[in-house]
Amino acid sequence: MMSSPINRARVQAVILDMLSAEQYCGQDDLLDGLVHVVEAGPTDPEGGWIPGGRWFDRPDPYFSMVSVGVGGVVSASPELMPWVVPLFEGADRDQMMEPVRISEVSTHMAEHGQKTFGPFPRWVCAEEDLREYSAPTGYSIEIRDDEDDRHVVMAQQAASRRPGERTTHQFRVVANGSQGPVGSAGVTADGDGLYQIHIAITEEHRGRGLGRALTYAITRATFDYNAVPYYGTTSVNTWSMRTAIACGFHPSWVHMFARDVRPG
Repeated sequence: MMSSPINRARVQAVILDMLSAEQYCGQDDLLDGLVHVVEAGPTDPEGGWIPGGRWFDRPDPYFSMVSVGVGGVVSASPELMPWVVPLFEGADRDQMMEPVRISEVSTHMAEHGQKTFGPFPRWVCAEEDLREYSAPTGYSIEIRDDEDDRHVVMAQQAASRRPGERTTHQFRVVANGSQGPVGSAGVTADGDGLYQIHIAITEEHRGRGLGRALTYAITRATFDYNAVPYYGTTSVNTWSMRTAIACGFHPSWVHMFARDVRPG
């Protein structure tokens, strides 16, 4: 597939476009070092997601806060603003995600049937930063776009999506051992030209370099599809962070949000 370079400038532009849409703010609000509290606007009337944002269902009411490392933006539905504004007014970047504030957000959003997630770091990579890793001895890696040879760990990828994350897997790379598939990395098209990477490896095959080889292969394939890759980790998964860093990813933004977890 023909593709244009996914360089650092393009990665930054795609991420800032997406974040400013999801936070209902200007890009300057993300970069000026201040913490802004912004009233959230409507969703796309046809898709149920935020225009210009990722293709996730937007919960109602809406709460989301983001930092790209310099200040941050807190966005909330109009009915939440009476407690959101005083809670974050005067806070700086570090204070906005302090446990005391996260606790209060969680308490308020639980009253609306929503659970808070994060803060989660999100990682991105440009073509000039990607580092190559081959499959370790005894393994092979292949790219696939079908549903064959799926194993329990691959199935966990599809089940790991949080409420509202309804984007679908586009393609995957599979790690094969002597007995067949032992791990995979897939991507979901989360927005226009923005793919999220998901990796799963069976426990007995971890610690052998498969994570790096899979991450390299799926990232390279994402670039070939002319899309920007991003990689999500929890705040405590240092093993996953090490894999991301080793392959050339760097932290791009930190996100905390609330979603409805009640049965539909």
